[in-house]
Amino acid sequence: MKKVLEKLAITPEQYESMIWNFYNNWCQSVSITTREYQQVLANSSINAWFRVELTKCEKEFLMLTRHYTNPNVTPKDYSKCYADCAQKLFNIRPMALLNGIVKPKVKGVPAFNALNVN
Repeated sequence: MKKVLEKLAITPEQYESMIWNFYNNWCQSVSITTREYQQVLANSSINAWFRVELTKCEKEFLMLTRHYTNPNVTPKDYSKCYADCAQKLFNIRPMALLNGIVKPKVKGVPAFNALNVN
């Protein structure tokens, strides 16, 4: 994490805020309702999975940037590369962890609602 902080030129507090934003946005992306979002956000197993996957993304970031020796490379450049690596998290979902919380998204089929009695 120290190398990530150095390359991005941010404080540990800024790093934690950035990670919180990633996690929050990811939780929103995998849930449909506010209730699902809250359950995903509060689930410690999902959070642990997210942190493991984020660590993989950070390793990729460090691998991609380890040879950047050009003095013209700025923290903004590193931030763009970091965001590109972390963005991959939005394409994966731990369905074994999400199955009990998130209802599957099916296009064209309205969600069941007990009050919708025809």
